[in-house]
Parts: sequence; structure tokens; C-alpha cells
Amino acid sequence: MSSADSAKDWRHTVFSQSENEIAKYCSCITDYGEWIKYSDLCLPKMSRIFEEFDNYVHINKNDLKNITFDQLVNFLKKIKNVTKKHLVQYLSENQIPYEEGLWSS
Repeated sequence: MSSADSAKDWRHTVFSQSENEIAKYCSCITDYGEWIKYSDLCLPKMSRIFEEFDNYVHINKNDLKNITFDQLVNFLKKIKNVTKKHLVQYLSENQIPYEEGLWSS
């Protein structure tokens, strides 16, 4: 299976999008099949220092116990102004391992 074939099976939900004169911002969650990624993204409009920031959480779906991607999405949709900290708190309370980090290009 090519990466293009697997990409068509990805599921993606955007929670918020905004922009100003400096950057575009987006909070979203994506189901990549074997793992899930939540991102708070910052995409600068003009910068010579960086192109993108991704404040992320990776979750291996095998670690989710009986929690589904749809249940995570529904939980996050109930939160006004959702951020990564909301998901991290939920995962910690349910003793679900995750990896978090900040990626920039």
C-alpha cells in the first residue's frame, strides 16, 4: 500500500482556526491508523526564523484501552477553546501513555 493510499483513510477534525497579521493558528486531531496526533499549529505568514510550530501529542492507539478516536473528538469538542493541555490532562487521568513535544521547521 502506498502512502497516498493510506492517507485517504486518515480521519481529521479541526477544533479551531484563526489568523492575524503575523500567523495562522489551528487546533486539530488526526487519526493516522495506528496512532493519533493532536496539534496546536502556528503557521507564520512571514518569518526568516521559522516556518511552522507544532505543539503536539502522539498517542499509540494500542495504549487507548477501550477509548476510540471518536470518543476523544467528542470529549474535545465539548471544551471551549480546546488546547493540548486539555487532552494531556484527560490522558493522564485515564493513565494512557503519550508523547508530547514541540516541533519547528
